[in-house]
Amino acid sequence: MTTGLRIGEAAGALGVSPSALRLWERQGLVAPRRTGGGYRVYSAHDLDRLADVHRMRRIDRVNASGIRRLLDADPSAPLHGTALRRQRTRRGLTLRDAAAAAGISAGHLAAIERGDRRPSVAALRRITRAYGTTLAALAGEEEPRRVVRTGERATLHLGQGVRIQQLAVGARALESQLFILERAASSDGAYSHAGEEFLYVLEGAVTVWIEPRERHDLVTGDALSFPSTLPHRWHNAASGETRLLWINTPPTF
Repeated sequence: MTTGLRIGEAAGALGVSPSALRLWERQGLVAPRRTGGGYRVYSAHDLDRLADVHRMRRIDRVNASGIRRLLDADPSAPLHGTALRRQRTRRGLTLRDAAAAAGISAGHLAAIERGDRRPSVAALRRITRAYGTTLAALAGEEEPRRVVRTGERATLHLGQGVRIQQLAVGARALESQLFILERAASSDGAYSHAGEEFLYVLEGAVTVWIEPRERHDLVTGDALSFPSTLPHRWHNAASGETRLLWINTPPTF
């Protein structure tokens, strides 16, 4: 008995053509099992991987080599495991001490380090501030680069349906990022840091609150700038995805 989907069924489930699945197989993005008769059979794991491929091609516009690099790495390990644990141990902090400094529970921080839980933007900002580091450092970028290609962006996958892509590597005076917010995504609380920031709505809509009483409803083409020292929070106000160009200066986020 065959367990899994044939190519036509898998393509239909993903909303793509069978030829797209054949192309992605030739590019090394997926390797479905073959039956004795040579038919492709796609498992649930294959479908999950293909859904990621489809999203990265359609939404993130990543090329095949970039997709392979992202898929073959554990997307949570650099952020939720090794990098955060390394930052903490370099400072000689216990889980309890680090969690207290970040204003979260030790259990929550331990789950983030293990990769069992993705932090929200607000929680991650509190952690990076406690460690004296930035999101770019957690993304694992080392050598400065003048050009960051579409398929080479380091991406942080956070909780609350947020992905953050690094657009500048090694910049000293600013931190430029692409925020990709899924439907109903939010910062899950307010946060603040040194400097100033600027955001531009590339697509969708976002509501930003700047404490204590300032509210801004932004749509495609709108821009906002404000002192980063003011506590701020936000949520995706669109019915679908929202994409933001977000710049902090100096690099403190």
